[in-house]
Amino acid sequence: MRENEDNQPVAGRVLLSDIYREQYAHFRSMNDILYKIPPLFTVALGGLWYFAATQLNTDRVIAAGIFSFCVILSIAFINIMERFGRAFNGYLTNLNKLDGDYKVTLKPSCLPSTVKTIQLLLCISAFVSLIGAVYVIAAAPAPLNAIETPHQVATPATH
Repeated sequence: MRENEDNQPVAGRVLLSDIYREQYAHFRSMNDILYKIPPLFTVALGGLWYFAATQLNTDRVIAAGIFSFCVILSIAFINIMERFGRAFNGYLTNLNKLDGDYKVTLKPSCLPSTVKTIQLLLCISAFVSLIGAVYVIAAAPAPLNAIETPHQVATPATH
């Protein structure tokens, strides 16, 4: 019969050391993913913003729709990061318990976590996208070329 680290018999059960290794592997994988997420969000939102900006003079409805979609996408990304952060912190808490006196952690900290920083930037992204959508809807269409203006004044012909 095997024993766990507390010298308790574990007939047919999983060892505490196996749980630790498995949770550490998940934590390491999530930490790797955490630093790949911001570039993905940046590419998605930046690409959509660029497309919306190119549509300002040709199709304002499409531009407004794209900016509005960016608001929704930013809010969805905030939710994704919240769920990711909860899972990440759960693994970190478990590992800290198992590491005991040898834990390496930044908790508690007066600085926001990486996840909270990403969420703050996504809130700013949602706000900027909303401003873009409102601007496109509220602004008057641009003239077709620089020579034409909405208020051209006709000059009388002289003889």
